[in-house]
Amino acid sequence: MSRVVYALSCCLGLAVCTLLAYGDEVSRLTFAQLVDSIRANLELTQKIQSYNGKEVEIQGFIIPAGPPDLSFFLLSRVSAIGNYCCELPTGQDETVYVFTAKGVKLFYDPLRVYKVRGRFDAGIRHDAAYGVSLFRLHQAQVEEAVGAKVMKSEGNAATAPGR
Repeated sequence: MSRVVYALSCCLGLAVCTLLAYGDEVSRLTFAQLVDSIRANLELTQKIQSYNGKEVEIQGFIIPAGPPDLSFFLLSRVSAIGNYCCELPTGQDETVYVFTAKGVKLFYDPLRVYKVRGRFDAGIRHDAAYGVSLFRLHQAQVEEAVGAKVMKSEGNAATAPGR
């Protein structure tokens, strides 16, 4: 009888852990989704606006654009120094304004891909300090996106984050 109770307890514990893990699932956005969400009049699709206020994750390159502590930066689908075909980030559809959570410390490398998770905000905004933006992440956490493919290797075409 004690074996049955023990087995049931283990199964119940595993089920609870699984539910907690899936309950913390965060939506992942790509730069391709951001580009596809923009209409000719700079209006955004309802689908991308449905993420407003929700926690999302997106991968890209950090472009320093504010204080030296990187409490604000741009996240781009290409590196600030360009990518393999000398492409530079150009428009609002290729950048996300990132405001980090207090105390975030990160090692900046212009050739590293970063995974950024924060509260999403979409829609045109005019800010006196940072200018005009379409997409923003607030209270963001930042970490290196280990294993992200950005360079050509073993016959695979090079890919940039979100493409």
